[in-house]
Amino acid sequence: MRVKLGLKGIEELEYVFKTVNELGLKRATIEFDVTLARGLNYYTGAIFEVKANGVNMGSICGGGRYDDLTGIFGMSDMSGVGISFGADRIYDVLTELDLFPPTVDNRLELLFINFGAEEAKYCQKLVKETRAAGISSEIYPSDAKMKKQMKYANDRGVKNIALVGQDEISKGIIQLKNMESGEQTEVTLAELVNHLK
Repeated sequence: MRVKLGLKGIEELEYVFKTVNELGLKRATIEFDVTLARGLNYYTGAIFEVKANGVNMGSICGGGRYDDLTGIFGMSDMSGVGISFGADRIYDVLTELDLFPPTVDNRLELLFINFGAEEAKYCQKLVKETRAAGISSEIYPSDAKMKKQMKYANDRGVKNIALVGQDEISKGIIQLKNMESGEQTEVTLAELVNHLK
């Protein structure tokens, strides 16, 4: 049983490192630390901690994978990932590195709709490219019903929606919908970036 669990853990770590390598990290590094320990009584999978670059400080957030933690609250067979942030430490880092923006705009420029695991993985690369171009963007975290994803977009004040299904992936295009006008256009990634910049 322990060997099986160990092999599963190695498989999960390989997936994480492979995905990170495919997407690439420019402003962060990922390290595997066998001495890291936290929440031994409830974490059942990978755990993680995040440290800020450029400051001599401990972790600013951390968490991990847990299976059936909700069982103690009467909701069995629900797994998940938890993360907690150290607000004071994050504030200290932002202050020390002079990272507070003069103005804050939490509106999202571009939301990629999530059609499933394969499409989401493809869109992760598109999100990376659009963010690199200075466009605030993200992908919806699950392949929930379209109505729920659109409600999220409306609640966040998202300006544009990107729809990328199997047809779009095979053609190398993106269906771009303007949330204000309702206009939908078919664009390449380069055209999308030029249009939204």
